[in-house]
Amino acid sequence: MTSNAAIIDCLAVFFFGMVWGSFFYTLALRVNAGDFSASSLVKSSRCPSCGTRIGYLRLVPILGYLISLGRCASCGGRISPLYPSMEALYGIIALALAARYGITPDTFVLFLIAGTAICISVIDITILVIPGHLVAVLALLAAYPAIKAMLAVGAWSAFGGVLLLSGFFLLVLLVFPGSFGGGDAKFSAAIGLAVGFEQSIVVLEVALVTGAVMGIVYALVTKKGLRIRIPFAPFLTAGLLLSLLYGREILILYNRIVY
Repeated sequence: MTSNAAIIDCLAVFFFGMVWGSFFYTLALRVNAGDFSASSLVKSSRCPSCGTRIGYLRLVPILGYLISLGRCASCGGRISPLYPSMEALYGIIALALAARYGITPDTFVLFLIAGTAICISVIDITILVIPGHLVAVLALLAAYPAIKAMLAVGAWSAFGGVLLLSGFFLLVLLVFPGSFGGGDAKFSAAIGLAVGFEQSIVVLEVALVTGAVMGIVYALVTKKGLRIRIPFAPFLTAGLLLSLLYGREILILYNRIVY
């Protein structure tokens, strides 16, 4: 009985994550298209080819894509497989966070923080812009764990991450103008608010290492050299996700290696 209940919980959490994934990915696409307003959040989804409204059954995460065979029922236009892929990604992240922290309101807030960061990353990858209004939403969500951490362990542990991450990017921008965008500094500050000082170290290390590796690979593949601009939000988001899921273990391993 307990095993069956656990399976049902996992399926419910996965589906819950996919529903939010559908919302966040659609939001990212609408921001990319320049359509971001309060009304756009409640607009019905439409076929990207013909503009026909998509039926409710076909909006069910992954299942709707399979039912429609990846094509619009009206015009037969192809629907990107990124839709179900992003839905599945959010479902997996919801499962991972629930396994780590349990199914609680606090976990839901962490999921929304991660989901907003991924949404920002999709936008940055597509149009090389980090929208300030979504960073503000991220900061508002991050205020919840920050205030809880401040009450539990003190202000520096809770808010030191803001100074560490934003300070790092501002310093780099002063020394190497144009190396990052101002949006990266704001985005990193919101992430620092979400994870606190110690986990911000994990975020920064993961972001710098993965960003450097991918930057070198991209430069070699495209033969454009190392002075190319690549979106950095995805690497900060990777650092955020790893800090939320394995941050404690990473810090313990780091301390063992260094000391």
